[in-house]
Amino acid sequence: MIKLIATDLDGTLLDRSRNISAEDWAAVKTAFEEGYHFCVASGRMNAEIVQLMTEYEGRYFTVGQNGATIYSKEKELVYHAAFEPQIAAQIMRTGKAAGHLNHFVHCADDSYYTEERNAETQPIEARIMTGCTGNARLVQDLESGELISCKISFFGEWETLLRLQDNLREQFPGKLETFTSERDVLDIMPLNVSKGTGLQHLLDTLGLEPQEIACIGDSFNDLPMFALTGHSYVMAGAHPDVKKQANHVVRSVAEAIEHIHAYNREQRACGC
Repeated sequence: MIKLIATDLDGTLLDRSRNISAEDWAAVKTAFEEGYHFCVASGRMNAEIVQLMTEYEGRYFTVGQNGATIYSKEKELVYHAAFEPQIAAQIMRTGKAAGHLNHFVHCADDSYYTEERNAETQPIEARIMTGCTGNARLVQDLESGELISCKISFFGEWETLLRLQDNLREQFPGKLETFTSERDVLDIMPLNVSKGTGLQHLLDTLGLEPQEIACIGDSFNDLPMFALTGHSYVMAGAHPDVKKQANHVVRSVAEAIEHIHAYNREQRACGC
């Protein structure tokens, strides 16, 4: 039986305008009414997720920042990861040398920083949905430990991001995780931090097994949660390499939730 539903936001529950369709809202409401645990698993910060899920306050868990933060239904921070100061500072130096990229350093308290706020960063800040702080001493503050980061994001051209990803993997073998969460975003995470590890932490807390969770997503940062369970659902418009890793292809979150309901009905019917 599936007891926990976890869904990504951007490209999955949210459309390009950051809206949730009436069909998907109705399906999520049905999941609550049927007694499923529900989790939003996103690269976004909890403060952003709260804005988008206002209607269901107090009814869902949050795995935020690609697994770097986990919040209870009551919005209590119950877990967070962090980079070692020297590694965070060197990631920034490597990224700054990689080409024309914008960078943002995220912290577990949902604050985030860039060295200089300007006309190029403003459209990205609008996508992030919460206020950014400019800090000209960003690298120094990371290196000294004055600022503790749990995620570093670079925005720019796809090919530049892929070169940076390869460079970071070569420079820091076994020390970090990297995910392309959108076509123009590369997220750098501490080692063993992903949506998959975040959801495993939540499963342990709830006393559930991997076969009791269903995961819905659309991008490369969703692959670790797809690997967690046999009940994985990918959006039809996802990259082919992402679609290969999921068990089911769906057009919407509503379709995935209906499939989950049908699976559980079959399980009840056979007494499984």
